[in-house]
Amino acid sequence: MAKLKKRSIIDGNKLSGEFYFNSILREAYNGGLLNAYDLEQIQLQCISLLADKCGRYNMGASSSIRVELAERIMQSNLYSIGLYLKSLPDPDQAAAELKTVKIAELYERGKKLVHTRFQAAKWIYNMVQKNKLDTLNHSYNSTLSENGIGIFFKAYNREYEAHDFPASIDYQLCHPVDDLAGVEFIQKYLERLYLENEFCLNFAAENIHHLLYGYDKGYADLLINIFEHVLTAALGCALANRNIRELRITPEDLQSLYIKLLSYDHDTLMSILQKAMEDMFEELKITNLSLQSYVERSLPKIAPVIENALKLNTLNKVFITPVTPDLEPKIQFESGVKMEDEEYRKLIEELLSCRYSSDKLELIKEKVKSFDDLEDVLLDGQLKEEEFISLLNTLGDIEIAAMIKRHPFHSPIQAVDLSEGEQVVRLYLEKYVNQLPRERQEQIFQMVKQLLL
Repeated sequence: MAKLKKRSIIDGNKLSGEFYFNSILREAYNGGLLNAYDLEQIQLQCISLLADKCGRYNMGASSSIRVELAERIMQSNLYSIGLYLKSLPDPDQAAAELKTVKIAELYERGKKLVHTRFQAAKWIYNMVQKNKLDTLNHSYNSTLSENGIGIFFKAYNREYEAHDFPASIDYQLCHPVDDLAGVEFIQKYLERLYLENEFCLNFAAENIHHLLYGYDKGYADLLINIFEHVLTAALGCALANRNIRELRITPEDLQSLYIKLLSYDHDTLMSILQKAMEDMFEELKITNLSLQSYVERSLPKIAPVIENALKLNTLNKVFITPVTPDLEPKIQFESGVKMEDEEYRKLIEELLSCRYSSDKLELIKEKVKSFDDLEDVLLDGQLKEEEFISLLNTLGDIEIAAMIKRHPFHSPIQAVDLSEGEQVVRLYLEKYVNQLPRERQEQIFQMVKQLLL
C-alpha cells in the first residue's frame, strides 16, 4: 500500500519570502499550531535577543540605542531566524520549532545559514564575473562592477543588518527577483544572471551588439535585458529556419512569419514556440537542465508580445533586424576657417560691452563665419538665455547636431567636471532642443549619431 503524504496545516503559498518569520507566526496561529501564550513567549524572547544584540552593538557602554537602529537590528534578527525556519522540510515543522526551541538558538542556527549563503553568493559572483558578457550596456557593466553588486561583499553586515543588501543594482533580469531580501536576494539575482549569461555566450558578442543596435542605437544607455532580446531573436531565427547563432532575421523573413503565425490561436502559438525552443536547444547544444528551465519560463512572457505584434502588424518591433553600425551612412561636418586670435579677442570685448541683445546678435552674425568661432562665442560671450536661444534659432539642424555632439547633455560627465561656460552651453542647449517638435528632435539626434566632426 502506498504511503500517504501528510497534509500540511500551513499553506506555504501564504508565506512571505521576505518576511518569513512574521508570516509563519501569523499562519501558525491561524492554523492552531501556536496559541496566544506561545506568541507572547516568542515575542518576549525576541525582545530579550534584541536587548542582548543592542548591548553587544554598544559593547556594553550604554543600554540606550536609537529607535531606528533597534528596529533594524530586530529586522536582522527575524530575517536570520526566518532563513533557518525556511530551510526546514515544511512550514508545520517550522511552527513546531518555534514552539519548542528557544529563539536565541534559532537565531544562532539562522546566523550560520546566513554565513553559508554569503559564501555561496560570493562564489556565484565570481562565476558571473567569468561568464560576463562583452557589451556596451552601462547598466549591465556598472551592476557587475566592484562599485555595483561587488559592494555587497564588502559592506554586508550579517550581524546587525542581515535583511539588507547594500549594492548598486540597475540591470534588469528577464525574471526579476521578488519577495526576497538580504543575501537571499543577492544569491538568487546572481544565479539568474549567471544563467542569462550562459545562454548569451552561445552567440558572438558582435552579433549581440548588432542586434541591440538594431533595436536602439543608444542601447548602451538603456535599462534593457540582453538575454530577453537575444532569446527572442534566436526563437525568431528558429521559426524562420535561419542560422540561430547569427541572430539575423531579414524583412522578408518577417513577412513570411507574419503570414505563417497570424492565424494561430494562443495554444497553437505556444506549441510552435515550444518546438522552436527545442530546435534551438539542439542547434546550440544546450543540455544544462537549469538553463533549459529558465529559458522555458520565458516563453509565456514572449508569446503575448508576439501575439500583440501580429494583431498590430508590428512584428518587426519584436523580431529585430540587426544593424551594423559601420555600414550606416556618415555625415562629414566642416567647421570653416577660424578668425585670428586678436580679431576674436576684440569680438568678445565688443560683445561684453554691448547693452542690447539685438546688437549682440547682429555683431555675431556679421563677424562669426565658422562653427568653431560660434562655439567659442557661446562659451565665452556670457550670453543671456534668451540671447543664446535666439542665436540657436538661426542655425540649421546639422549645426544643432554638431553642437550636441560636442556638448552632450545626456553624458556621464557630471556638471561639476565642466567649466562654467560649458555648463551654460549644455543647460541652454538642452532647453532649446526640448522645446522643438518631436519629429525634429528625432531628426537632429539621428544626425548626431551619423556626424563626423
